Order: sequence, then C-alpha cells, then structure tokens
Amino acid sequence: MISGKVTNAIVAGMISATSLAVAGEDMPDPPAGLHGSIGMGVAVIPEYEGSKGSKTRVMPNINLYYGDSLFFTRMTAGANLLHYKTEQGVSITAGPLLALRRGRNQDDNTALNGLGDISTGLDAGGFVRFRKQGWQASVDVRQNITNSNQGATVKLSVGHGIPLGQNLKLRANLETTWASTDYMKTFFGIDALQSAQSGIAQYTAGSGFKDAGVSVMADYAITRDWSGFATLRYKQLLGGAADSPIVASLGSKDQVSAGIGIKYHF
Repeated sequence: MISGKVTNAIVAGMISATSLAVAGEDMPDPPAGLHGSIGMGVAVIPEYEGSKGSKTRVMPNINLYYGDSLFFTRMTAGANLLHYKTEQGVSITAGPLLALRRGRNQDDNTALNGLGDISTGLDAGGFVRFRKQGWQASVDVRQNITNSNQGATVKLSVGHGIPLGQNLKLRANLETTWASTDYMKTFFGIDALQSAQSGIAQYTAGSGFKDAGVSVMADYAITRDWSGFATLRYKQLLGGAADSPIVASLGSKDQVSAGIGIKYHF
C-alpha cells in the first residue's frame, strides 16, 4: 500500500508540473475525439505552501481532451457543459470539475514537525472560462469532499497568449485565490495540540484571499508532434496565510516555482 507521504509527493509534483506546462495551452479549434499531450517534466516547487525551502521532482505530464467537451489536465477532470459565444466574440464555457488537492506531510520540512499530516483529498466544484483573441479569464470554485476540514477555494485568473514566430508561444497569467476558514485553519492554523507538540504558538487563520501571483509560460514546437515547455511562477501569500508562524517565522510569503520538460502531442 502506498504511504501518505509518497502519495502526497506524487500528487504535489504532478499538480505543479502539469499546471506549469499546460496553463498556457490555447485550443480554439479542438479536433474531434481523443487528443492532447503526454510528456515528462522536472519542477522545482516549495516544500510546502509557505516554505522557504524547495524540492525538485521528476514526473509525468498528461493532458487529455475529448473533443471540446471533456478534459483531464492539471490533475483535474471536467466537462464543458455550457458553450456560448457573445455578440462581442467572447467564448464562454462552464461546467463541473473534480480535482485532487495536494496534502502535506510533517516530514516535508522541519518547520512542520509536530503539526501532523494533511491527507491528499478530492475536490468537487465548477468553473467558468472566458476567451477572446488570445485573452482568457477564469473562475474556479472547489470544495473538498473527502476531508471535511479542508474547506473551499475560489481561484480567479486572467492571462494573454503571445505567439513569437512560428514555433514559440508565450503566455502571461495573473491569478489570486480566496480560501475558506476551514482551508486556512487546516493549512496555516496552529491549534492547541499542534502547539504543544511543535512548540509553535497557537494561531487562528480566518477566511480571505490567501495569495496573488504571476506566471510566464513558454512552449516551443520542436517538430509537428513534439514540443518543449518552460514556466516560471511567483506568488505571494497574503493576509492570514502570510501571518501564519509557519510562513512569517519559519517560512516565506514569497513562493517561486519553475518547470521544464518535453511532451508529445497527438
């Protein structure tokens, strides 16, 4: 049986590498049937949300689509049930989603010793996407359904794709995330038992915007079927997340991730 630590490491790596690699993919005219990309990447990510240390992971990069209806990408499965185009040319899609939520192991970093593990969970929710001439905005709402104390998040993002020549595409994104009280208590709070076991002062984090960030992604077509990708992402923890002892005293509110890899398109 796979341990929680191994599961968390795999999920964390796949979420990070996949989101780094595909956040910039724009598919205005998707082909019918199954299509997408499969590859491998290397990502450098924080050891935990709020850590000042980082870890390197090698992991698969899988992005699958069925027509313009179903998708599996960034460890998220969803369905585009609503398709609408306004008179102004804005394409709108919306639908339900299921996604894995990254857990946390207290052995990931010495700052977490005594805080206990947070299990990897399953989120259910919905999304809305708006696209026009290279611009994309989105709203994702997710509620954890396997661990009642992990709460909900709402992610807002806006980005723009920029083709540079025939083979190179760039995309820049701005994003921010709101988190519920349950989420904040689980990932940033310190209760009485955790305080006694770790020596860290008790801390209660309430709901609010927990981060804001920017990312730049590049995709270079090597051949018709193969491409390389690279991404750099920076986010800053905000409010109750930034003030948590595991961030303010033992970690850092500045979070940087980077990834590079290669993928095969079909």
